[in-house]
Amino acid sequence: MIAHSSKKIYIIGSNPNNFFDLTVEAIDILSSSDLIIFSKKFHFQYKKILMQSNKKFFFEEDLAVSKMMLSKVIHKLFEKYNSISHLIVGDSFLFFENNEDLFFKKKKIQVEKVFGIPEIILWINKRNLFLTNRNKNSSVSFFYPKTKVDCKKILNIRNFEKLIIKVSVKSVLENIHEILLKKLDKNFKYKVFANAKEIKFNHSLKLDKSVSDVYIILENAKL
Repeated sequence: MIAHSSKKIYIIGSNPNNFFDLTVEAIDILSSSDLIIFSKKFHFQYKKILMQSNKKFFFEEDLAVSKMMLSKVIHKLFEKYNSISHLIVGDSFLFFENNEDLFFKKKKIQVEKVFGIPEIILWINKRNLFLTNRNKNSSVSFFYPKTKVDCKKILNIRNFEKLIIKVSVKSVLENIHEILLKKLDKNFKYKVFANAKEIKFNHSLKLDKSVSDVYIILENAKL
């Protein structure tokens, strides 16, 4: 029987191509976890570093054939381990919607999402498009509107340098389009990404089975 109060899973966002993109917090958590789980699709660097550190790890593919089955297997592993870290692709906190989170909360297992690298940044890195300007210590802000009220807040966001907006709802996409038409002037510019490529942002863009999420990078050229 699992003593749930003492069990904890860490869902850690990561860049599967580079272990050293992990935050210091993430590396500290990995070093103290009893078990680490990640995909075979991650760069061999992950396996090599964890082996050198004598860390116990399993590959997702060796544990289960589906995400739901994986969660059930991980839950079973808590009979032996107290703390488990699960490395995922992209960011676990801002952009990653994960049923694993809900599954373990229902099982009374403590869940902690660890800030990592948002998937949109992974895409942009592949294109060698720079989000920040290190010469002037620029920054990136994130926004995930889910209602019309949330959308209106975009008009009130001030003093941002780059703002990444994730859109996953059809009505929100329509509201964002209308808002950006009002907001954009010679001081603002934007890029729109979906399915890991840059796309045109117009009324013909729809959220459906082919496009589930849209990411908008809004830049304030005044700053």
